Amino acid sequence: MDAVLLVDHHPVAPPAGPAGVVVRALLTISGQVPARRQRTPLAMSLVLDRSGSMSGDRLEAAKAASISAVERLHPDDVVSVITFDGQVDVVAPPAPRARQFQLVQQVAAIYAAGSTNLSGGWLRGRQHMEQALGMLGSLEGSSRRIVLLTDGHANTGITDPSTLVELARTARAMGISTTTIGVGEGYDDDLLRSMADAGGGNSWYVERPDQAQDVLAEELGNLLSVSAQGLSVTLTLEDAVTVFATHSSWPAMATANTFTFDLGDLYASEPKPVLVELFVPADRLDALASSGAPIATLVVAADVLLDGGGVEHRSMTLGVAASLETQSTLVPAVEHAVLLARAAKAREEAARRQRGGGADGAQAAMRVVASSLKMSALQEHPEFADELQAQVRDLDGLAERYASQEFSEVDAKYQMQRSYNTRRGKKQNDNMLKREP
Repeated sequence: MDAVLLVDHHPVAPPAGPAGVVVRALLTISGQVPARRQRTPLAMSLVLDRSGSMSGDRLEAAKAASISAVERLHPDDVVSVITFDGQVDVVAPPAPRARQFQLVQQVAAIYAAGSTNLSGGWLRGRQHMEQALGMLGSLEGSSRRIVLLTDGHANTGITDPSTLVELARTARAMGISTTTIGVGEGYDDDLLRSMADAGGGNSWYVERPDQAQDVLAEELGNLLSVSAQGLSVTLTLEDAVTVFATHSSWPAMATANTFTFDLGDLYASEPKPVLVELFVPADRLDALASSGAPIATLVVAADVLLDGGGVEHRSMTLGVAASLETQSTLVPAVEHAVLLARAAKAREEAARRQRGGGADGAQAAMRVVASSLKMSALQEHPEFADELQAQVRDLDGLAERYASQEFSEVDAKYQMQRSYNTRRGKKQNDNMLKREP
């Protein structure tokens, strides 16, 4: 497990607010697949919505994606498949893949009918992952994950969102994580994202059925490249230092001057970022500089999978420097991350405004952030210019859709997923949405 901290700063003065310095800190955590380690078996329960709205292309795509995923599993990986509509059916109970001779044919035979007992399907998946613990062998660091795929709202069984989220959180405490995949425009993206956050997994949006296979392949690839579990970052501030903005959307717990971010598992294939802006009042600058103490500390902690086997809890501490000159410093990688984070927040704002009937406000949110990206000094930077220009084209295209009243709930979900990808360090997954501006 490695961590790199980049910091820059700029002074602020009235009338924008109290005088002081804004410090921007970008922490990037990366992992590696342990060398010479015996492969750790994983357990996965595929929980598939087969309600009436899934009939046709959606269900066929979900089945094809599930078949592709199970065919990539190792013989000693444990897998189960569950379907739900108004009731819950076990297609395949948990067992090592090598013993599930008819699994592909069983998945192919799934058909659509009925309503959406989301809670019943998920609860059966949790039961299967509890049973899987005894099938995984003695090597530490195994992963057990429920992958829930649905295109609708929970309308049978447990339907209260807070209860479903708490169930996912409780399962995580048992070592069982939850990933959610929403299909089309009808599902409850707030619920699925909250369940994934509480469950320590990922949240995905499939706009078109043919994207499901790429999503499940990426999810399985993550599970196969776990390098650390239970990754957290604790930010502790010195007196008088405050949080100016938090750009990363990880679940967090806060006390007076401490913030702990829950980043879930760390994958070798996917570094994880934490991006914050801190404010230091002008009257504290000299005292902090003379003391030599950092204005804040970041503690990165996780259970790291070791070379040759085993798991070890490790932590590292990084200080955010207090040497804050009156002149601005700009680190291009930090500026780039902040610009993309602001665009991500604008996407969320546009989606909320659209859902509230405010197409004009949604259009304005897109135009404002597109304009700020066009004016950025990074437009001339060889490393970042192409990506910023692509962002501008996408944002302008969405603004035109709002202006012409051509938007839909699909646009809102697209915005939310793009924002989620950016703020979680998953921007490389934007290509799975396969949408041109």
